Amino acid sequence: METRGVGTGGHEPVACDVLVIGSGAGGAVVADRLTAAGRDVVLVEEGPDVPADLALSPAEAMRRQWRCGGLMTAFGAPLLAYAEGRCVGGGTEINAAILQPIPAALLDAWSRRYAIAEYGADALAPYFREAEALLGASPPERPQGSVTTRFAAAAAALGWDHQSLTQAKDGCLGGATCAEGCPPGRRSMASAVLPRARARGLRVIADCRVVRLERRGARVVRVLARRRDGAGPARPMTFRPEHVFLCAGAIHTPALLRRSGLGRNVGASLRAHPVVRAAALFPEPLTVRHSATPLSAVTEFMPDLRLGGSILLPGYLGMMLAEDWQRRGWLWAHRERVGLYYAMARAEGRGQVIPIPGLVEPLVRYRATDDDWELLRRGLLALSELLFAAGAERVVPSLFGHAGWTSPGAARAELAAPLRRSRAGLATLHLFSSCPPGEEAALTATDSFGRLRGLSNLTVADASQLPEAPGVNPQLGVMAHAARAADAFLAASDAQARRRAARDDA
Repeated sequence: METRGVGTGGHEPVACDVLVIGSGAGGAVVADRLTAAGRDVVLVEEGPDVPADLALSPAEAMRRQWRCGGLMTAFGAPLLAYAEGRCVGGGTEINAAILQPIPAALLDAWSRRYAIAEYGADALAPYFREAEALLGASPPERPQGSVTTRFAAAAAALGWDHQSLTQAKDGCLGGATCAEGCPPGRRSMASAVLPRARARGLRVIADCRVVRLERRGARVVRVLARRRDGAGPARPMTFRPEHVFLCAGAIHTPALLRRSGLGRNVGASLRAHPVVRAAALFPEPLTVRHSATPLSAVTEFMPDLRLGGSILLPGYLGMMLAEDWQRRGWLWAHRERVGLYYAMARAEGRGQVIPIPGLVEPLVRYRATDDDWELLRRGLLALSELLFAAGAERVVPSLFGHAGWTSPGAARAELAAPLRRSRAGLATLHLFSSCPPGEEAALTATDSFGRLRGLSNLTVADASQLPEAPGVNPQLGVMAHAARAADAFLAASDAQARRRAARDDA
């Protein structure tokens, strides 16, 4: 017996036209696109369905919306801290809602390098425009506060190109709560995209972890999952879809494929935007509690480097200081005068995603290249110059055992030499490229439109499809790739239906 209801975690298989695994920027866009075309779609999400208008404390947000409470690590030399969303809406519920198209030159270069059909800046431009319109991309709605204005003024004084970043917001109150659910008006997947799909009949099943895909020949025939209802134990759940869209992100898409024994070139080309951070102590208070999340970026060194402002709230400053409390802890007493900033590198380094039998989280490895370390050195040097130009009294970098610089000359002298890798504390919020697309089969996991090689009914549509690091916030790029993959699926299935009808008529 099969059912077309969402079920309650029992053993009856749930049938559907399309099963979408993951509800972030990829999965939500696919669900929206396919329900608009009349398909019967079920979307499953490993994390909870947190109401979009629910105000959360930092601790509650970390527990309910961030994977493993926000504490994830890629192993390497040094470790790379990373974070992922784990709730309905995925990472779009915890990021700063910054929307940036991928630079045209990179899209065109990827099209050639990976032999991606119907790709490149011109082909993707309509998808970027549609995503921006869907989320109401707009410049900052209110004064940004001194954390940002100091930063932007210093960039102007140095003669560096900088810009205000567009954001998916509607009614920003300037409380810098982007990482905590943002009830005032974030236009995320949960608040702006999935409601449209639900109104068309989308079935959303939260707290449901897919554990394995089962194939027969060239098709996925069953999807095995475990669903948790309330505080009770997880119970088995089975799906029988006609087609599967795998949108679980750059870590968990390849992990699920590898657990299922599927795919080639899967999970071995993970890329990231490694970030070095700095805490800047200014002479007077920065009005952090009345400032929006910084929406100004230095673009002078793009696409390889971007400088910007980080999350402002005291809890996040506390985490940065706690990494080396002996040297940094004293800044806590002056937290009203401290701003957090970063230098982000478009890195060439690669990582691996390796599922471990019996464990929920896979092993993730990452190693930056020598060129990446040189970019990070240059980025930290530029960031220190900028912060001193902004009036900072001391700049404390995310280098373990470092007491900070009190002058730009001191920073220049130390950063004339390569960074000591063992001291660097690297972090990232951006992961991608673990299942790259294209017709260059030796380099890629899927065809040009996300169809996994060897299977006729599985499409990948998430950050794992970005061929390389884009140098910008990846959300718009993920949405564009997902919409393109959904359109390709619809075109192919409609063509197949027409051929079938023609055979029947004959």
